[in-house]
Amino acid sequence: MNLYHDTMENCAPPEGMRERLKENVLSAQPGGARTYRPRKKRTAALLLAAVLLLGTSATTIWDPLFVRRFGPQAALSALGGAVFQEVNLTSVCDDVSLTVTQALCSDKNIHFILEYKLPEGAPQGHYNFPLLYYYGTGSYTWEELRDACREDWDKQDWSNWQSFSSDYMQSEANPLWPSRLSKDSSSGSFSGEPEDGVLTFCFSVDFQADVDLTAQPLTILATPPCFEGEDGTRIAVTDHPAIITFQPVYNGPQALRAVLDEGEVKITATLSPFSLALETEGMGYPSYEDMVKDARLVTRDGGEKKVSLMGYTNGGSGLVDAGSGEAKEVSTTVHFLLLTDISEFTALRMGDYTIPLE
Repeated sequence: MNLYHDTMENCAPPEGMRERLKENVLSAQPGGARTYRPRKKRTAALLLAAVLLLGTSATTIWDPLFVRRFGPQAALSALGGAVFQEVNLTSVCDDVSLTVTQALCSDKNIHFILEYKLPEGAPQGHYNFPLLYYYGTGSYTWEELRDACREDWDKQDWSNWQSFSSDYMQSEANPLWPSRLSKDSSSGSFSGEPEDGVLTFCFSVDFQADVDLTAQPLTILATPPCFEGEDGTRIAVTDHPAIITFQPVYNGPQALRAVLDEGEVKITATLSPFSLALETEGMGYPSYEDMVKDARLVTRDGGEKKVSLMGYTNGGSGLVDAGSGEAKEVSTTVHFLLLTDISEFTALRMGDYTIPLE
C-alpha cells in the first residue's frame, strides 16, 4: 500500500482545520529571523507549528526551521506527511553527542535537524560548521569505530579541514570510506553560537542518481566544530569526530529520471519532491544559469512549467572546451522553494528536445 497516494485520494482535513493551522504557523514565523535554537527553547513555537499529517491522520509537530523553509502549506499536505520523519535519536560519542530530531526525506534528498552537544566546559562563543560525511551503512557503533580508528584520529589536525579531509577522510584508512554516498550538493544553516552547550544545525543534502537513501541505514559523521582562540587560531572543540546512524523513511513517489543520448548531445535529469538535478553536454549553454532558464517541466495536461521559477541554485559547474573556450558540459541542482508533487510531470523539455520522465 502506498500511503502517500491513498491519502491524496481519500483524506481531507476537518473543515476549518487547514486555515486555523496556517494562521497559527504564519503568526509564529519571525520576520527574517535567522537565529536557531535547541528544541527545549522552542516550546511555544513548536506548539504553533503543530500540523495534521494527513497521511497518518495524527497530529505531529514540525520543527519551525522546516516550516520556515517550506511553508505551512507543505506541512499540511499529504506529500508533507510522506517526507516527514520524527527521528529523535541520540548518539553519545564520549565527551560529545549528536542528536537528529527530525528529517524530511525522499529517496534522493534529506533535510535534517542536527544537535551537537559540546563537551563540558567548552567555550560558549561562536563556532564554525563541522564537516559532515555520509555513508550508506549501519555496520559500526560509535565504540567500534572509535576503537578501530583511535590511532589514526590522534594523528589528525581537526582544526584544518584541508588536511584531514584529503589525507584521511577520503582515503582507505577510513573504514567507512567504501560505504560513502555520492552527493550532488549540500548546505546548512545555524546561528553560530551554542545555547546551553548545544549547537543546532539544519542541513540539506542532494544525493546523486545512484543513491537510494531508503535502501540502507544512513551514518552521518561530523568532524569537531572549531572556535577561535585568544590568539586567533582555530581550535577544535574535541579530538575526534562523532557519528550517528538511523534509517531514513519515505513513503512518497520515487525520483524520476530523464535521459537523452543523441550523438554529441547528452541530457540527464533527476526529479524529486525537493529538487531537479540537471546535466547537459553539447547543448551550447554558456553557463548553468542559461541551462536552468531553458529547462521546462511538461505537465500531464501538456502545459509547461519553467524550472527557473520553481527554485534556486547554489551554483553549478562546467567543463570548458580547450579549443573554442565554450562550455561543453554544464550541471547544477535546482532546489525547489516548495515541496513538489512530481507525479504532475511527464517530461523535461530543453531546447527542441522533449525527454520522458520515468
